[in-house]
Amino acid sequence: MQRFGRFLRLFDGKPDALPPIKPIFTFDGSSTAYSASVHTDREWGGRSRATFRVGNAGASGSGVCGVFEGFIDKTPSVVPNEEGVTGRHGFAMLQLHTNEDEVGCEEYDALALRASGDGRLYSVSLRNAVPLAPNIAYQGFLARERRGWRTYELPFTSFAATRGGRLLGQPRVLDVARFSSLSIAVADDLEGPFRLEIRGVEALREDDGLG
Repeated sequence: MQRFGRFLRLFDGKPDALPPIKPIFTFDGSSTAYSASVHTDREWGGRSRATFRVGNAGASGSGVCGVFEGFIDKTPSVVPNEEGVTGRHGFAMLQLHTNEDEVGCEEYDALALRASGDGRLYSVSLRNAVPLAPNIAYQGFLARERRGWRTYELPFTSFAATRGGRLLGQPRVLDVARFSSLSIAVADDLEGPFRLEIRGVEALREDDGLG
């Protein structure tokens, strides 16, 4: 269905003028078109910690970028949170919201993150602006890579429906025309420091040879 509209534009004489890259989040110090929040297991009595800032990455020698870093602590929580829930530990997540109600990516094929990792596994989750079911997120993963800038491409068709990080085994129902938030979380089962540097998040459009 994503490509159907492209063919219609050819038939009605309108040029296919969509750019091949659509910026979604840009971390160059000048963009304010998003909001960011960090969540850890401290919300459930855990001890992990995390921060997110936009600035010079420092040790990597790069310019301005977003830096998501902290420490994963696997110590089981024993102190209940405000809702009386304990037991969740080893969790840190960065959540990004656009200032728009929804991100229109129906004409695009993949999500791309320009990032420098630390060898740990990270998940990337998208949420529909209007969810079709409660607490559903659509999840992909960034391959384990040592530090060094690269572009991670995740086809929209590869995102799987999850709830609480668990696969639901149901057909994908991510509406790429209407998602409004993206989260990045440490996804391995290791204790210790983590650091992910991000220059930007974009939608990519394949070259379909239509001129």
